[in-house]
Amino acid sequence: MSGPLGEIHRRLRADNVPSTLEYRPGLGTVVAAGVDPAHPSGRGAVLLHEAGGRYWIQQGGQTFRLPPDADDDVVLNSVKLRVVHAWAQQGDPDASAVLAKVHEMVPPGQTLRPRTPAFPDPFTLAFQMFDAAIRIGWSMTVPSPWGMYHASFVIR
Repeated sequence: MSGPLGEIHRRLRADNVPSTLEYRPGLGTVVAAGVDPAHPSGRGAVLLHEAGGRYWIQQGGQTFRLPPDADDDVVLNSVKLRVVHAWAQQGDPDASAVLAKVHEMVPPGQTLRPRTPAFPDPFTLAFQMFDAAIRIGWSMTVPSPWGMYHASFVIR
């Protein structure tokens, strides 16, 4: 297994990030980074895979899509940051200290814009569509013995 994921795997290993290159059903070839069997907590994995010409990162039940023009350095740094984030979530004090340092590097007043999830919950999406339709309004025409009956209303 080589190619772009193989190169990223090689570079992660060179930077001492525990990772493996493996096959996962439904995803294909993935880089599983952050898994350290020697660590007592059995650290969880950050998965990197490629689909549709883009890189995707999965961590802790969330999926993140990297920009289409992301070069190898952006991909590597994104994976490393997600690995540190996963380790901090599992209680690693060194990883928490690194995240605090990264947080200090963000200028005050700069906020991250909210992002929509890559794979929205279908029930939430249906509710949002239904909610938007109700806010816009409803209109219907039905036949009656006295002709066509038209009813509509708009909620503002």
